[in-house]
Amino acid sequence: MKNMVKRIVTLDVLRGFALMGIIFINIRQMVFGTMEFNSLDLQIIRFLDIAVDHRFFVIFSFLFGVGFQLFLSRAEAKGESKPRLLFLRRLFILFLIGLVHHYFQPGETLLIYAVIGLILLPFYKLKSSFVLVAGIVVTLTGLYLGPIVVTFGMFLLGHWSGLIGLFQNPSRYKRGLRITQVVSLLLIIPMYFAQQSIMNSTGALDVALAVGGLPVSIFYVTTLTLLMRHGAVQKLLAPLASLGRMALTNYLMQTVIILMLSNLLDWPGTVHVSTQMIAAAAILLLQIISSTLILKRFRMGPVEYLWRLGTYGRQRMLKQR
Repeated sequence: MKNMVKRIVTLDVLRGFALMGIIFINIRQMVFGTMEFNSLDLQIIRFLDIAVDHRFFVIFSFLFGVGFQLFLSRAEAKGESKPRLLFLRRLFILFLIGLVHHYFQPGETLLIYAVIGLILLPFYKLKSSFVLVAGIVVTLTGLYLGPIVVTFGMFLLGHWSGLIGLFQNPSRYKRGLRITQVVSLLLIIPMYFAQQSIMNSTGALDVALAVGGLPVSIFYVTTLTLLMRHGAVQKLLAPLASLGRMALTNYLMQTVIILMLSNLLDWPGTVHVSTQMIAAAAILLLQIISSTLILKRFRMGPVEYLWRLGTYGRQRMLKQR
């Protein structure tokens, strides 16, 4: 039971961490500010290019794969007669949510996840070694073809990590996590230069960001997973866990809040990058506080509850007992 609790907390922290990074990119994509960058703006943009842009969506893709494996395995353990059908319903609800969200934020990821998630189903019962190889091959291929292919590769690698019980018992895989952490760290700088080279020579922004983003994402995941083996770190990162437990609700609410601020403050064409970053940090702080308060009373966030209700077709108690 102790390992199960650790696993859940680690995944929640990773979701919260990914959500924390995504807002700093989304706020710039959703609200085009002034093109007259000051020196602080340029420094922020450079930092975002290295450490944030396309780094956190990769983590979410990996976590989606983990969630796929956990959802089906738990459904089978509970005696569900048609776990794959449940997952299809889950994807359909996600598709509907993504469809609405797409109207307000074109290019958002929920629609993509719902569609590509269908391709995961045939991999559920395959051997972990095959899933690992397939995940690596697809991900590396995605470095040439772009982020959507990388997304499916990370789905597979997340599924593989669920199959081997990586988050149930991270200490068992400590050596492998350490090696992966070090290798990814060593690759960050050369892959960033490769990213810049691709952008300058071909202009293929999506491919360039996929190349530069992958080692950073892997480093973040392995580092947090290793750190979360320690109780003190779990307590320190508890606010991120609350943010992550309501990841879908918070992701959608970020869009709502950003659009409201943009309209109320007349941001388009005028707002500086530094102002956007301050606003993003303030939104995150608000969401961490609200998520913590909500989860003291309820088991999950409101959108998570609707997603669960739509998946199972019957009401489940939301309020904690």
